[in-house]
Amino acid sequence: MTGTWQAFNGSWQPFFWRTVVAADTQSVPNTITVDVPIRYPAKTRDGASVRREKGFLTGVGVESLGIANAVGWDEAWSVDRTHAIEIAHAADSFVRDVVTFPSPNAPSSGNGAGAHLLSGGILVRESKRVTVAHVELALAQNRGSGGNGYLFEIQRSSEVLIADAKGTAGRHNFIQNWGFGTTGCVFLRVESRDGKNVTGKDDSTAFTALSEFHHSLATANLIDSSLFDDGFSIINRNDESTGAGQTGTQNALWNSRGKGMLRSLQFGWGYVIGTLGLSVVTESVLPMSLGTEPVDLVEGQELAATLEPPSLYEDQRQRRLSGR
Repeated sequence: MTGTWQAFNGSWQPFFWRTVVAADTQSVPNTITVDVPIRYPAKTRDGASVRREKGFLTGVGVESLGIANAVGWDEAWSVDRTHAIEIAHAADSFVRDVVTFPSPNAPSSGNGAGAHLLSGGILVRESKRVTVAHVELALAQNRGSGGNGYLFEIQRSSEVLIADAKGTAGRHNFIQNWGFGTTGCVFLRVESRDGKNVTGKDDSTAFTALSEFHHSLATANLIDSSLFDDGFSIINRNDESTGAGQTGTQNALWNSRGKGMLRSLQFGWGYVIGTLGLSVVTESVLPMSLGTEPVDLVEGQELAATLEPPSLYEDQRQRRLSGR
């Protein structure tokens, strides 16, 4: 990724949000133990170090709420990346039982009529152990370029669970975005429909846009028991989006179904286990495949209905709770 990953050059940033649970200052070299594996090498070559992060919000939540922020059509297209809810620098927090509804400020007819959201839905950034559950977000007005129409968005966060959630008529309904450090996150029983990339305010041209890992090597995440009628994508995006480059590695798509496309061209290994109805793409002559060898592992195509266990997340959770 030399020449591609340049947006963060010269700045230190956290890749892995962890808690130090033990420190041994007698060993040579000194060692620390963290609560969660980091899942990818942190190299001294790259100036890797451990630093204390302060100021996390803890135990905060948003629940049992209806939200809508759609506005006039021209106004919606005059701004970028407007989210209805943002969770930032938080730990052990949640959003649950939230739905969108037709905004009273949306146009009564024509473009944008009946819209729920101006652009984005929920953004979780620079956080850890956050749960977003039983949430339905729909009908964004601005689904154009510039980071708009992202209904469920994770940035630089770890151990985030998005469960039993529906995203409809955004651009990228479920997305990891902008920067390194998204690891250990789970999309569980999510449903994505009608993701569209709209050309512009005055142009009704639109084409299917997939849920995806969007930027800078999302690592060891899980998409589990989910439906994509538009699709899901993990590829090398090269210079797109200010040098997105390789967007994922070691991610697993488990028990995926729908009518859309599932693209898994991950750096190193990726895993596609159990599908139904989806068009699975693991190789391409296009630049999206550059540096993504070997071809990701695919098992159980069209056998999702008989996959055992049906949910990898629920199986692991039960094993841990029972001490197995």
